[in-house]
Amino acid sequence: MQYRQTMLQRTIRNLLCLVLAGTCAACTPQFVGPTTTSGYFFTVEISTPIVWLGAPSSARGYSTRAAVVVRVRNGQGQPVDGVPVVFELEPLWAQRVGLAPLQTVTRNGVARAIFSQPQTTGVAHITARVDNTTARTRITVQNYDETWEQDH
Repeated sequence: MQYRQTMLQRTIRNLLCLVLAGTCAACTPQFVGPTTTSGYFFTVEISTPIVWLGAPSSARGYSTRAAVVVRVRNGQGQPVDGVPVVFELEPLWAQRVGLAPLQTVTRNGVARAIFSQPQTTGVAHITARVDNTTARTRITVQNYDETWEQDH
């Protein structure tokens, strides 16, 4: 009985992660804009939709961090350098995860922050602001379990 229950739990967990990964990875980033001040357009993307809490460095394919990437373009679609970008976590997550830097400028039209060191599981929403225009993305923090890795 316990074996069947464990297999059912693993199957449910596998399906949940596939759905989460599939829905985020298949989405094409949508341009936001034009921004109110400069008329820029931008996207917000994440390098991985799932970050694993407690995954050892030896666990391949279980990222413990993610890049949040903002790509800024002008009205002609060209990358814009030197545009200030501000990243912000929702208040509930601000003390439970690292996000750095919180402010940066674009280089070759790209600004990047690293989401890392989560202390809890759940869905973290991240806001990126260019001029006075914002866009949100999310990262799911999943608890790593060694039995999970053994199944894959």
